Amino acid sequence: MKKLLILALALTMALCLTVSASAEKVFHYYLTSDTETLNGQNSVQSNVNTPATYCQATLYRAVADEDGLNYHYEPEIAAKLPEPVEGQENTWRIELDPRACWANGDPINADTMIYSYKMGLDPVLSNQMADFISDQDITILNAKAYSLQTAEAPVAWEDVGIKKIDDYTLEIVTDGEVSATNICSHFTTRAVVPVYEPLYEAGMASDRTSTTYGSTIDMWMCSGPYKLDSWVFGSVQTYVRNENYWHPEWFHYDKVEVRIIPEMNARVELWEKGELDYLAPDSNVIETYIDDPRTVQYESATVYHIDLNCKNPNNPLTANHNYRKAMYHAINREVIAHDLFGYQEPTGTYVNGQAGMFSEGGLTYRESEQGKAVTAMVESWGPAGYNPEMAREYLAKAYEECGLSEDTVLTLCFAYDPSEAHWNATAQYLQQELPVIFEGKVKIVFDTYSGISTTVYKQQHDTWDFSPNDWTRGASRTYPYTCFYYYLSSYSSHPNNFFDEEFEAQYAVCDSDEVKADYNRMLDETKKLEEIYLEKVIHIPVVQETYYEMFADRLTIPVETYLPSFGWGLPFGDIEE
Repeated sequence: MKKLLILALALTMALCLTVSASAEKVFHYYLTSDTETLNGQNSVQSNVNTPATYCQATLYRAVADEDGLNYHYEPEIAAKLPEPVEGQENTWRIELDPRACWANGDPINADTMIYSYKMGLDPVLSNQMADFISDQDITILNAKAYSLQTAEAPVAWEDVGIKKIDDYTLEIVTDGEVSATNICSHFTTRAVVPVYEPLYEAGMASDRTSTTYGSTIDMWMCSGPYKLDSWVFGSVQTYVRNENYWHPEWFHYDKVEVRIIPEMNARVELWEKGELDYLAPDSNVIETYIDDPRTVQYESATVYHIDLNCKNPNNPLTANHNYRKAMYHAINREVIAHDLFGYQEPTGTYVNGQAGMFSEGGLTYRESEQGKAVTAMVESWGPAGYNPEMAREYLAKAYEECGLSEDTVLTLCFAYDPSEAHWNATAQYLQQELPVIFEGKVKIVFDTYSGISTTVYKQQHDTWDFSPNDWTRGASRTYPYTCFYYYLSSYSSHPNNFFDEEFEAQYAVCDSDEVKADYNRMLDETKKLEEIYLEKVIHIPVVQETYYEMFADRLTIPVETYLPSFGWGLPFGDIEE
């Protein structure tokens, strides 16, 4: 009898363990590459967003409405929504939640936030995301000047519009009129997550030009709904519940497993085996899933484009205006978008399909009279601007202006990461196509790289001519002109060394308070900016990105449709077996 009781007890315990294990909600996600650093202040790679979203808190967090039709901002580290300070122009008060703390229980207070923003803007550290602290959705008074200061033109931290009032109160002073929504939106990105001072300082170089904060799991502190439990670089990141997080009711997964899967075929294999809850099919596999009821689609805020280097010492035409025009008209965007990117839209314009969608009338810039006029101009040149005859004419002018003989063969370097399948196919296509279009006067060679971002590559090399890119500017959904932000000389990680006074002056007009307060005027001024962009060929737009995404049947998500600036709300999803 005793043996039977022991056996029964063992079986009961085993059953309980089985039920407990099966009840654990594990969300299986993936990244196409691992993060070089977890320090969101100093990485332009979008893959840093994933650990930041799950494992870090910010002042505010975008949360889906109860009906799933829109989203709103909730205080996270903040205790309540920002409030204007009476009698003080462009000044906002932010009270902090005294419950906010790090994963180890240390408090997050005003000193934490001041230290974090001061380090993010530090002129010696020169963090790559400093611009996203100083002027993303709002422009903080003197923040950019502080980050860009020199010995000849110093700026004191006390003059920056980020102030500690008491242990749990901040004030933000902006350079111009903004709304509470603008404040909330600004303080939600990876660039403005707090950093843990003891580890940040422990990793600081003796000359304070760099820190190893975020380089390893032991050199990073979490503050969000999950904490980084393990990180096998190039393989998997695992997040588990943070028992010290003060808003656990927003999140439902017990664990998040993020695999690093560079190859699409490997992602598809795991998806088909039920080992991924999410899949974004690329051009190589979209044909298989285009009619799958689990597939959803929408235009993104991204226009895939090709940067043109104007400072390649090996290219005698590198800075010539007509050379740039020749390259613009030589790109057959329809072939690239439809055949190589797969079910994407060709475009010879740059303002994206989501830009302006948060306007008063809900009309995007591309749908407006002004946007349509620019599109019509581009189409008058040829399909999405493609016109081989114009390309040859402009190249001939460039040869003449730069004193090249007619029999000169121009060797152009296309630099790219071959793991990006659509750009790899595009590079191979252009290597064959451009010599034909230019009747043998152009030859394409490759410089491939991997394991580093495009930005890092360009910081280390100057002998490239073409470089694919896909900048996204979330603020363009409200202010369409801001998608050109990355091509201003004031942007510290500028991608192609090309700056134009007329272009920058017109951007400043668009960015003025007067224009931002009048949406029709903004459309007019954005049209002028885009026309300058096309005349000067700041870079070459190629494809309007259309997203295709799939979700496992067991996954429930909090919204009815894709919401720009919020997405599908995957971090707030739930698992139902």
